[in-house]
Amino acid sequence: MKKIFFFAAAALMSTAMFAQLQVADFENINLAAEQELKFTNDTIGFFESGSFSLQETVSWSGSSVAGAVISSHSDTVFGGLQDANKSIAGGAYEGQNYVVFYVNAWGDKDVIKLNEPAVVPGMFVCNSVYAYSSMTKGDSYAGEPFGENDYFTLIVYAKLNGVGVNARVFVDLAEGTNIMDKWTYVDLSSLGEIDELYFEMSGSRTGEYGLNTPSYFCIDNLGAEAPTEAISNTNAAVKAVKTVRNGQVVIIRGDKTFNVLGAEL
Repeated sequence: MKKIFFFAAAALMSTAMFAQLQVADFENINLAAEQELKFTNDTIGFFESGSFSLQETVSWSGSSVAGAVISSHSDTVFGGLQDANKSIAGGAYEGQNYVVFYVNAWGDKDVIKLNEPAVVPGMFVCNSVYAYSSMTKGDSYAGEPFGENDYFTLIVYAKLNGVGVNARVFVDLAEGTNIMDKWTYVDLSSLGEIDELYFEMSGSRTGEYGLNTPSYFCIDNLGAEAPTEAISNTNAAVKAVKTVRNGQVVIIRGDKTFNVLGAEL
């Protein structure tokens, strides 16, 4: 999967503006190898690392978990939901721990809070084994494996003092059969000064109740600056064009236009 980077000019910003931000690498969270950490009771709780707090929402007596799960799994085996909290890259970007997010379209937004307002340089993103298996092998919910016209997109939003910022970042987790299988740096600096991040997911495989592709993705080193390799490739082209029309986010692929739920307009 080619690396995906947005707003190349932002990658050239002075590193001084990021000096006070502490990267969340999740290594401060005590977790044995090949395990995962999540809350067990009905609650909304937060995991803290670096300058960030990551929300997890547990409901229905622990049977539903949305938001952040801390994982140290390093294998890429998928045999069912018990394997949902794994990265397809085989472990963390660095160290042992990383985060798997499940984006629940019907409940609370999956939130990351900053200790204080700051410009967030970026983060590393990867597909989960659950989503990757669905896209490459197919399943009973999403249907056949992805074809050339399919897509799976992460949308990153932000707020400052409770007000949404106009900018947003789109991350192509899959474009047709080109499916992300490695940790990939995503530039978030175009969002400007913020104190909250939250996520939505969009894809071509949707049904009556929304997205059928498993809405899981992985992050690591939240708040990290772009590695040299990323800066040198910030002009990489993407096939999909995302924009806002009449206040609505749309995705343009060829001569077709879709909304963020995957419905053709």
